[in-house]
Amino acid sequence: MGVPPFWSTLVSLVFLVLGALCLLVMLAAQGRAQVEDYQGLARYHRWSGWLFVLLFLLMFIFMLARVEEQWEESSARIAMHVALATALLLLIILKVAISRYFPKLRRHMFMFGVSVYLAAFTLVWITAGYYIIWKYEETPYLSHAELPERMLDRELGKQFFIEKCSTCHLLENIMHPRSRQSWETVMTRMLELAAPRITPAEGAQILHYLVETHGPGPGGNDESILDSYCLPCHENRGDILIENYSRSDWRENVRRMRKYGPEIIPEEKVGEIVDFLVRETADSGL
Repeated sequence: MGVPPFWSTLVSLVFLVLGALCLLVMLAAQGRAQVEDYQGLARYHRWSGWLFVLLFLLMFIFMLARVEEQWEESSARIAMHVALATALLLLIILKVAISRYFPKLRRHMFMFGVSVYLAAFTLVWITAGYYIIWKYEETPYLSHAELPERMLDRELGKQFFIEKCSTCHLLENIMHPRSRQSWETVMTRMLELAAPRITPAEGAQILHYLVETHGPGPGGNDESILDSYCLPCHENRGDILIENYSRSDWRENVRRMRKYGPEIIPEEKVGEIVDFLVRETADSGL
């Protein structure tokens, strides 16, 4: 649901321009001594006003989605933005209700219109204005709606790992050393299973923590057959190499495993995996 800051800023500016046109039409219709085409102005004001409301509702929905994706406590600026958006929503609802159901209060519609635009202008300026200033000063802009992958932090990854993974796993059972490729395969599968509870940005932080702290041990090989094709599902090597199967038995087992994870075990790798398992169990004397 996230929208890049450039596009959300552009839509916000269009929203402001449309609101300004509505306000100017209202001033022309009610502020001039003589109005040649009052009905035409009223009709234009009505349609542009509904377009203004539609744009606001779309922005409001995307704002709620972005706030929900916040990975840290909201700043004062964001909290003010949310509060103003909610207030503007209530003002718009009240303005529409008065125009339709409370005709005796229609004399106050001009002040309601001015209030709506002032709230809209402030709402947009504290976010779009902030972004425009940053771009003008050529300062990198950080959107806190999503965690950028370049901001990988081990402690943050550890926090997400404890919070997100402990709901389904005993952590001590899944913290065996693995290669980066193996951890990436595991995290990809977990993101699919746990979506949307674990977002891709949170998964990137968890992956960074696990690769940094639970990579292969001394002598480990990142390209190991077990790391790449077996450990994404099995907890440790001992669980795999505990039996001294024949080649045909290993082949049958590998093909059975492939049914559970065809994306992990490609068909063309079955023979190579079988050769590795036969060799490892033979070397170990099982």
